[in-house]
Amino acid sequence: MQRKVEVLALVTMAAAMGWWSGVANAQTGGRTVWDGVYSAAQAERGKNLYAGACAGCHGRTLEGGHIFGSRTRSAPALRGDAFLSIWNGLPTGELFSRISKTMPLDHPGSLSDEDNTDIVGFILQTNGFPVGSRDLPADIGVMNSIRIVSEKQ
Repeated sequence: MQRKVEVLALVTMAAAMGWWSGVANAQTGGRTVWDGVYSAAQAERGKNLYAGACAGCHGRTLEGGHIFGSRTRSAPALRGDAFLSIWNGLPTGELFSRISKTMPLDHPGSLSDEDNTDIVGFILQTNGFPVGSRDLPADIGVMNSIRIVSEKQ
């Protein structure tokens, strides 16, 4: 009888640990940009869109730049340590939302969700995250489940 209780306790503890692991995975997004979450074709479309709508402020190579006008401001870099220091640990959905709502600066919100998602794919590719076999969907729920992390875990 004692042995059955011990086995039952171990099984219950293992099940609880599995459940907690699932909860933790859901809370942290489970997937990361290291899982190949965008396609090469999507990044190429994003590259073309970026050149027309983003490069004037953020630089041709995503290095950041200055915006001149009534107020001089800096456009942040979208690659490398400067990018990752801001976005590391955050979901791709936050990056998508920022782009969708505030860019391009002279016509915020003027690009479609698909266009903005393609630009996110290009930004991910430029930062060295691996290409996958399918497009990142223009679905905020899916994007919020994929975290940007600087190192493969």
